[in-house]
Amino acid sequence: MTRVLVVLSHIRDTTFSYELSERIALADDLDVTVVSYYDASPAEAALAPETNVELIPLGAESRTDPAAIRHLRWVLTTGEYDVLHTHHNFVGSLARLLAPRHIAIVDTEHADHKEHYSLPQVLVNLPTLPRADRIVANSAQTLRSLYAVERLLTRGRLGVIYNGIDVARIDRAIAIPENPYEIAGARITCVGRFSETKNQSLLLRAFASVASTDTDVRLTLVGDGPLRSDLEALARSLGVRDAVEFTGFIERDAVYQLLAASDLYVQPSLSEGFCMAVVEAMACRLPVVVSDIDVFDEIVGDAGAVANPRRPEAFAKQLRDLLADTDRATALADRAYERARSRFPLEKTAAEYRSLYRELADGHSTR
Repeated sequence: MTRVLVVLSHIRDTTFSYELSERIALADDLDVTVVSYYDASPAEAALAPETNVELIPLGAESRTDPAAIRHLRWVLTTGEYDVLHTHHNFVGSLARLLAPRHIAIVDTEHADHKEHYSLPQVLVNLPTLPRADRIVANSAQTLRSLYAVERLLTRGRLGVIYNGIDVARIDRAIAIPENPYEIAGARITCVGRFSETKNQSLLLRAFASVASTDTDVRLTLVGDGPLRSDLEALARSLGVRDAVEFTGFIERDAVYQLLAASDLYVQPSLSEGFCMAVVEAMACRLPVVVSDIDVFDEIVGDAGAVANPRRPEAFAKQLRDLLADTDRATALADRAYERARSRFPLEKTAAEYRSLYRELADGHSTR
């Protein structure tokens, strides 16, 4: 039995690294324990009662909480783990620093480093990164985004394992006799945290242009974040507030139902490491319009339409064209559906990590 310890900052319904850990733990020869640094209890971590991994909540009140650090050190040194898997920047670096030398270490990088991390954040991660036996990026773009010094210190230990979507869960969620999100007109949907990087302000400007000639279309923005009030104010100033729906955070199954009741999905992000939301929309057989950035060329390919994320009129044109050209929209939706489900299923991601865990654990056992 290979024992794996996964260290996360926190766990929420949308925490992919926890969902991945649950799926990995379905293997008979792997025992997976998850540490949540900031959550104080399973209830706070929003764990389902049927989870198949053990959770150790540390309840840290700050990054340098001494009690949490001592507890993490105790877990690492007494748990007899074979593999440590780190995901998040500061907490991952801390775990690698505290880990005994006999433990094999996997580190996963989830974001475009040059766009997402400041130099101080990179410097926090850098000293312990060489301790990892394998550094996994969730896309080739994430791998390319590593700073030169990061690549230099981890030469020969870099690889890519794509994030994956739970196709079965999506299908269960949308297989309902009456979808509560169905509307009479057309719906354009975008899912994501309201932030500068996600670029919803550009989408609102593009939508205002579309709505000026098509009054039977609605924009639904799913999520929340520091820019929500600014975005609501922008919608009012553009004269489209009544046509824009801000849902706040909603449960994952509800997100899938909303996607299934949409006509177009749009992601105008300035940068992404992978973007689960786009792939989930593709798996719901939605035509997608995405930013013309490298990661979407890699993930979406020819299964979507692209537009310049600095030009709202470019997004507006793609939205108008797809709303008017149902044959093109259907063809893109069909390609998107096939691509998402064949290339990015969660089980494929889990299988690749299981293989990596076993390889590294076996290698360490022979040292």
